[in-house]
Amino acid sequence: MKRHKKLVFLAFMMMIMLGFINNMRGTLIPPIRDFYTVNYSQIGVMLMASTFGFMSATFFGGLAASHFGLKRVITFGFLAAAFSIFIMGYINSFFYLILLMTLLGIGLGSVEIGANSLGAKIFVEKSGMMMNMLHLFFGVGASIGPRYAGWLLSLDLEWYQIYLTALVLILFLLIYLFFTDFPVEIENDKKDNIAIKKIVKQKKVWLFSAVLGSAVVSEIAIGSWLVNFLHVERAFSTTSASTYLSLFFIIFTVGRLVGGYFTEHLGYIKILFIFASATLFLFICGLLMEGVLGAVFFSTAGFFISIMFPTIMAVIMNEFDKGVSSYMGFIITTASAINMTSNWLIGKINDIFNVFTGFASISFFMFLIIVFLYFLNRELEYDFAK
Repeated sequence: MKRHKKLVFLAFMMMIMLGFINNMRGTLIPPIRDFYTVNYSQIGVMLMASTFGFMSATFFGGLAASHFGLKRVITFGFLAAAFSIFIMGYINSFFYLILLMTLLGIGLGSVEIGANSLGAKIFVEKSGMMMNMLHLFFGVGASIGPRYAGWLLSLDLEWYQIYLTALVLILFLLIYLFFTDFPVEIENDKKDNIAIKKIVKQKKVWLFSAVLGSAVVSEIAIGSWLVNFLHVERAFSTTSASTYLSLFFIIFTVGRLVGGYFTEHLGYIKILFIFASATLFLFICGLLMEGVLGAVFFSTAGFFISIMFPTIMAVIMNEFDKGVSSYMGFIITTASAINMTSNWLIGKINDIFNVFTGFASISFFMFLIIVFLYFLNRELEYDFAK
């Protein structure tokens, strides 16, 4: 890992960028909704389109990397994200915004698969701890993003102007990438590809997808809907509500900082069971409590949801002895499809019933993590109890 210092730095910074841009969106949903005068179902379609773009990139990203090289895939991701953000200030149609959000999702998905592929190839020892460390930097960006967006909203900037400021980070990383060399074994490893036919026939692959999908929905849905829930249901101002979303991601980041230690000492599967149960408990407490106390419970849940994604990635890295990138690409794509459908569904529930019911439905996905994890544990060949 020491000989890949520049690539480690790049992977960490890519995760900061992903967390930052992805989680500004939660704070910006109310002003976007007001700007275009659309309902929650239409916002749900926008989120679904963004996830569809992300999902497409993660599905084709591994294949594209084997043909064109990982560096080119990451470069494409940066350029697609930069272009979509730049054009946002020149449109006045919600339909065009949906198209740009799809392109932004494609860009961020390409960066995501690039960062995880780098991690899988660089972090060979103590994969659980190192993948948590990698995704810790997603939490760093996610902690800053909502509060940063809320601060700029308080200065009367438009939502698209706030997105535009993220171009500085993307351009910095694009320039850094240009001057970073990728060794042959990392850049283009065709032997790492596994036939899709072989992947889809394995029951544990679908269970991995279900566990990861439920975890991603739980994490992303809080990031997307918490500010709106606190604003509409609990009468928080948008700026105040974004503070609790930032607090969620600050605690989330702390969870990833120390989560690797728990993962290596308690075991990957055991820690997933414990932390998923704690997430569900705290979220339900947040729903039952009013005011600041309820908001704090939601924020505290970030500690326990934090290790889900990287620890599941580490389980995948240990379970499959070859073709890890191919398995990762398929599982992340399927999980993104679950997330895409679920975000649309949550938006629909908001409209049909109310915002409280829509936000409360996130607890169902937290429960599903535990259920699917139970069945996955029975299918695993690697002894994670060692």
